[in-house]
Amino acid sequence: MNKIQPIILLAIIVLISSCKKDMIGYKSKKENVNIEEIDFDYFVTRTKVRYAEGDKQVNGTANIRIKKDSLIWFSVSPSIGLEATRVMITKDTAIVINRMDKEYYIFNFDEISRYFNFQIDFDLIQSILLGNLARPIDDDTKIAKENNYYMVKQESGPLDIQSYVLIDNKKIETVLINENESSNFMTLKYGEFKETGPFLFPKVCQINLTYKAKKGPLVTSINLQHNKAEISEKPLKFPFNIPSKYEAFK
Repeated sequence: MNKIQPIILLAIIVLISSCKKDMIGYKSKKENVNIEEIDFDYFVTRTKVRYAEGDKQVNGTANIRIKKDSLIWFSVSPSIGLEATRVMITKDTAIVINRMDKEYYIFNFDEISRYFNFQIDFDLIQSILLGNLARPIDDDTKIAKENNYYMVKQESGPLDIQSYVLIDNKKIETVLINENESSNFMTLKYGEFKETGPFLFPKVCQINLTYKAKKGPLVTSINLQHNKAEISEKPLKFPFNIPSKYEAFK
C-alpha cells in the first residue's frame, strides 16, 4: 500500500474548483462586504462522510473536534462503535492511526500537497470544515457585487481563490480554487445553513478536487453531512495515543 493512500482519510480536508478569468466589476480595495464567519475557541461536530476516488468508495461517520488555529482531531468509524482511523492535524503535521492494519503514518503538508498536486495547509482545512474564508480579506482582495452575491477574489501563493457570498445571510455558498502551476482545481459547495450558537453553520458541504495523477486526471469527491455541530467555550479533549505495537508505515 502506498504510504500516502491513507490521505483519503484526510480528504475531509480539501476544497474547491476555480476560474482563471478576471471579472469586470472587481474593486482593488475592500468595500463594505459583511461576511458572517464562525468565531470560536473550540468546535465539535458529528459528520457523515461519503468519499469517492475513481473506483474507491468509503462511507463512515467522523467525530471532529477543532481548537481554533491549533488542532484538528477526528475519529472515523465505518460502522457504529468501531473506530477505523484517528487523525491529529497540527499547523505543520498530520498523524494518522490506522486501527485496521495496526499502523500509523506521519505526513507533513508538503507531502500531502505533492500527493494531490495541490497546495494544502492547516488554515485551508480549518476553513473548509467551518465554511469560513480560506484566507482573510486584506487590501489586495478584490470584491464585486452581482445579483444576490458578493464575489471575493484572492490570491495566496500559487492559489487563485474565488468565494461567492450570499448577500441575504452573509454566508459563503461556493468557493472556487485553482492552482496556477498545475491547473488542478477544487470546488466547494455549502448548503442547509442552521443556527449553531450565534452563527449560521452549513449542514452540508460538497467537495470536489480534480488533479493530475500518474494514470491521468483524477477526481476526489467528498460529501459531508454534519448532524450535530456545537461551539464550546470549555476546552475539549483531543485523546491521541499511538499503541506501542503499531508500526510506522514507510
